[in-house]
Amino acid sequence: MQTERYGTRDQAYSAWHRAQSTRRYVGIEEAVRLSMIDLDGALYVEYDDQDREPLALIETARDVGQATKACTVTARLAQRSGLPAYVVLYQLGNEANPADLSQPDILMFRVRRIWPQPEAEWRLLTPRSWAGALLQIRRWARAKLDSVAANDPMW
Repeated sequence: MQTERYGTRDQAYSAWHRAQSTRRYVGIEEAVRLSMIDLDGALYVEYDDQDREPLALIETARDVGQATKACTVTARLAQRSGLPAYVVLYQLGNEANPADLSQPDILMFRVRRIWPQPEAEWRLLTPRSWAGALLQIRRWARAKLDSVAANDPMW
């Protein structure tokens, strides 16, 4: 059994992902659409804000300079579900998140897609870039979901 590395679950990504935080990057109208649920404090499910359909899996961890992040279970869950999946490492800044002063704000992200077409290299993204990428991921996943439903012979 794994032991908790820091003694508590880091809530910085959860605070960063809230609409009052991401509105800084994408505006409040788009920020409220960035809905997610925390499965265990490290695996998040992006879902459609209207019908609650899951759209993407995102495994997160604090960026402490590690070269890799184990994510085999998340990748396999993505394969089984057909959802895209990503590993996101986040670097904490020294300032508090303005939407939740009890949490440090996030300075930078390192992101890799792990399913489909896994990426070998990390992409370095600003908070603004990652918020925009989340919106793109949602549009792609939503369009794919709509396409599947439109091609369903029962409907």
